[in-house]
Amino acid sequence: MRMNQVWTGRSSATRMRVSVAGFVAFVLLTTPAFGQGEPAEAFVKQLRNAGYFDTAITYLDRVSKFPGVDPEFVSAIELEKAQTHIDAALRSRNSNDRDEAFTNAENALQSFLKKPSHPRAPEARLQLGKLQLFRASQFLAGEVDASARQSARDSYLAASKTFDGIVSDLRGKLEQLKGQSIDPKTDPEAAKRRDEYRFQYLQSQLNAADALKLAGKTAKDRKKDGKANLDEASKRFTELNKKYHKYAEGAVSLMHLGQIAEWLGQDAKAEENFLLMLEQPEADNLRDAKFLAAAGYARLKLKQSPPKYKEAIDRVSPWVREIRPNEKTAPSVQEFRLALAKAYLANAADEAVKRGEAGRATSEGRELLQDASKVPGSHLEEVRTLLADMGIDKNDAPKLPTAEPPKSFEDAIERAREVYVSTGEIDKGLKLLAKQDETPQLKQQKQSLEKQLVESYSVGSQVLRAGLVMVNKETDNETINQARFLLTYFLYQQRLHRDAVVTGSFLARHAPGAEMGLRGGLIALNAMQMLLTEVPEDQNDGLMRQLESLGNYLTKTWPNDPKAAEAQGIRIRLLLRKDDYDGAQALIDKMPAGRERGYFKRLLGQLLWNASVLAREAEDLEKSDLLAGKAIENLQQGLDELEGNADVEVMKAALVLAKIHQFQKNADKALTVLDHPKFGPAKLVETLGSPSETFTREFRKVELKALVGKMLKAADPSQSLDRMTTTMEALRQAFQGPDAQSELAAIYIRLANDIKEELELADPARQAKLIEAFRALLQRISDATDDQATNRWVGQTLMSMGETLMQPGQTKATGQALDLITQANRALQKLEDQDDVTTGYLVGRSHRLIGEYQPALNAIQKVLTANPNTLDAQFEGAQTYESWAADLKPTTGYKAYSAALKGGRPGADKKNTIWGWDAISQKTSRNPQFRDKFFESRYHVAYVLYRMGTLKKRKSELQQASKVINRVEALFPEMGGAKMKAKYQNLLKQVEKGLR
Repeated sequence: MRMNQVWTGRSSATRMRVSVAGFVAFVLLTTPAFGQGEPAEAFVKQLRNAGYFDTAITYLDRVSKFPGVDPEFVSAIELEKAQTHIDAALRSRNSNDRDEAFTNAENALQSFLKKPSHPRAPEARLQLGKLQLFRASQFLAGEVDASARQSARDSYLAASKTFDGIVSDLRGKLEQLKGQSIDPKTDPEAAKRRDEYRFQYLQSQLNAADALKLAGKTAKDRKKDGKANLDEASKRFTELNKKYHKYAEGAVSLMHLGQIAEWLGQDAKAEENFLLMLEQPEADNLRDAKFLAAAGYARLKLKQSPPKYKEAIDRVSPWVREIRPNEKTAPSVQEFRLALAKAYLANAADEAVKRGEAGRATSEGRELLQDASKVPGSHLEEVRTLLADMGIDKNDAPKLPTAEPPKSFEDAIERAREVYVSTGEIDKGLKLLAKQDETPQLKQQKQSLEKQLVESYSVGSQVLRAGLVMVNKETDNETINQARFLLTYFLYQQRLHRDAVVTGSFLARHAPGAEMGLRGGLIALNAMQMLLTEVPEDQNDGLMRQLESLGNYLTKTWPNDPKAAEAQGIRIRLLLRKDDYDGAQALIDKMPAGRERGYFKRLLGQLLWNASVLAREAEDLEKSDLLAGKAIENLQQGLDELEGNADVEVMKAALVLAKIHQFQKNADKALTVLDHPKFGPAKLVETLGSPSETFTREFRKVELKALVGKMLKAADPSQSLDRMTTTMEALRQAFQGPDAQSELAAIYIRLANDIKEELELADPARQAKLIEAFRALLQRISDATDDQATNRWVGQTLMSMGETLMQPGQTKATGQALDLITQANRALQKLEDQDDVTTGYLVGRSHRLIGEYQPALNAIQKVLTANPNTLDAQFEGAQTYESWAADLKPTTGYKAYSAALKGGRPGADKKNTIWGWDAISQKTSRNPQFRDKFFESRYHVAYVLYRMGTLKKRKSELQQASKVINRVEALFPEMGGAKMKAKYQNLLKQVEKGLR
């Protein structure tokens, strides 16, 4: 025992240098007697276990000279040396000693493998491969430079080559066993050997591919410098999965394929493989890969724009409950925890998410990060950073001071009051610091004050707990209630919410009518609300009942106290969080008129509008309209009950109300809300400023649409020209960034359609007045800006107005319509983005409508060469041929009709770029989404056949046209609706007339 203590006190280096002779006494004291011969193998193992690595190496250098040593052991001395060096490296704390030991181990293994026929050669190759993998990972530890990356890559590639050697050797052995009939019952050893060979064969293939994958990962630019290795690894994993998907190695390949695709930026492919991995059967040897796949899936979902955190959480969060005790420290589980935590934090950061959901998401993310922070590994730095961002320092939890016990209850309450005052001063200091630009010195001050605050709350609660025990029958009740209130307050500030609920509820019920009772009850309600964000929804029924009971008690006990209304507010928020709008409405309506009720009316109104939008998307129009009506009522009442000056919350509520009015085509009401002197955004945005870029965009969109609506309804549309011009410029300024043009274009397209629809419904006199007003507006806007999206809208709106003046069935503009569309065509051709699909389509369409068919085909050809599946452009191309044919002589006209029917303008692949009506009708017939397009294109098939037959005076085309119409009627009796059916029937009459 004494000798053991002496050795333990020495350094590992000293232990490794002890001589064989000096160790014999230790061995004799700690090992049983052996039989004949030198117990070399057992002796070396004991040396290694005891940490005497230098002694083991010295012994192995001499053991071949000792009598009685097993010859098999002597033949594997280099392999034993390698294991000794590896054990020494793993125990060494010195990086230089560790690297030297690993190098010696690799050299020893390479030396041993010069005897490839040795029975332990497979074991040595496997050991070498694993060593090379491990060494590579060591090169990447800590600061990584180009040299370290190259060393790691070389080691990974060497490992892959080593595993390939094992695969080659085992393939031969398995081939030999193929022809043998091995019965596990009669020859268990052979069956066991075959299973071991197969396992090692598959494992080595997996390791070889993994080593290549990791070699590619070392590249700084994986898509460029690492691609060759990653592609080869992907090829191998694919083959492994294809051939051996029923084995663990084949199934696990899916996870590796997902990682490789992720590194190469092939996100869709990566997601597919991660999902396939997660769908594999439940098996212990697949769990590690499943955790990694779950982490990968979550990462990919967060990469998308906007981040699809909900999909990530829904798909992989159930795995949190599946983590087994023996898996809690696994690196794959930490990677999974980190990825899922980020998804929860993204959920919490989404402004559109309800407060309660955000709180629960924060709690889930924090718990995952805290669990991961307890396990050492490469993930720790990022985990600690995220926790620090949440205000949690995981390095060392601060030790709170222990309060000196009070001498009496009076002493306790006095000290607690001092703490209360001091914490108020500290809090004021923190608020002042928060308004200043942060510097290292300021940050240090804030941390110091925050620490003082936490310590003060702790001292205050400790003192009061001890002091309340000293209460006697002579103690004043009011002072006791004050002490209970202060204790509740301190507990709440310490985030000890359950304790605060207990003390606050007790105080409220034992001090009815007293101010301290109400204040304590309100803190208890707030604490319950915080607890509800931490407790899963399916487990909070009891807490909800408790909250409802206390809320009812407070409002009944203090019916005329404005603070008691706050209790009702907490209950309303919880009902709204559960989408119980009727319950919330009932509580709000019972509140006394004033600031609090106005706020909740506005909040409910906005949530009802959101619900109305969802109902409309679900095609429940009746429910949507009902909810929209309730939203308007609550928002208007909430705005009318505004007391004092409006703030950002009021401005946002008013914008929502204006948006609803605008959506319902009530432009005047929308503008009345926007321009309201007390709560209208048009005024408030000048005094309060815009709360966000999103708000500015939404405000200007609503304002512009409402102004367009007003112009369309006004007796004198020109009166709105000045404001329209100003609003258009403000809208353009609100949209900046790479997607600004496309977003503006989408808004303008909808506006152009609204104008066109209104013009189509107007009588000729009003139509002329509207066209003149909008034409003046468009000219003014065009002269004032070079913005491409705005100028495209100018051209598109001019064209829409021109088309409105054309008669049904007219394909070529005349008169004022020709003038407007010609002006539109010139405006569109001046745009810089002629390669844009929308621009190209509009240019081609405007050329066709004014009878410039060759330029129209050129523009459409350009669009379809780049985007052949653009259906609107395909329609335009076929219509251009059809319209052109009507202007040509019969011979050339027949060819143009043929191109309209069968397609034209062959591309580089000799296929028609413009499909023609026949192909369009075939392609659209398969998709219900294009039902209207199908009936329209099929009509044109019949019409063109009719025109071709008429030109050539041939009945064959006329018969085909009749057949097309009759077949449509037989298959679809409604023929695309009343309007379309009438067109078909009129055409059929003309066809039948030609056939007589």
